Amino acid sequence: MQKVIPPRLLVPYLSGKRSVISGYVYRVQDCSRLATPRQLFHGLDLSFEGSELTEDVPELYLLRWYARDIDTYAVPYGPHMGGDWSDAAPFAGNGFTTSREHVVPQFHTVPMPIPAGARIVHVAGPGERDFADYDGLTWRPSA
Repeated sequence: MQKVIPPRLLVPYLSGKRSVISGYVYRVQDCSRLATPRQLFHGLDLSFEGSELTEDVPELYLLRWYARDIDTYAVPYGPHMGGDWSDAAPFAGNGFTTSREHVVPQFHTVPMPIPAGARIVHVAGPGERDFADYDGLTWRPSA
């Protein structure tokens, strides 16, 4: 699974002041074609009101982890899909982001602790690199 880390939360994650994952999350394999910050911005609906990001953002950080059986992920279906979710735009309520260029299934998780083995990936331009690894207690720079 993965989630974009808002710029204001990168340092709190790395310093241990933020220790949970919550909100909209995505399977890594569903985002494999989103290789640049611009593609991630559009593919993952990062243009919502109040977003700190723009489509010209030069870099992004992604928190990635392996989903476990005990984690709770819900598909956010709106009333028009038989669900009870409602949210502000760009929420579509059909289980996918609103991107017209990329088909990306969307999931939601209640606050859960960051699992050991999680990592932060830095995406700049058309490439990515490992940035930090979580051992269950602290973040360490990736080797």
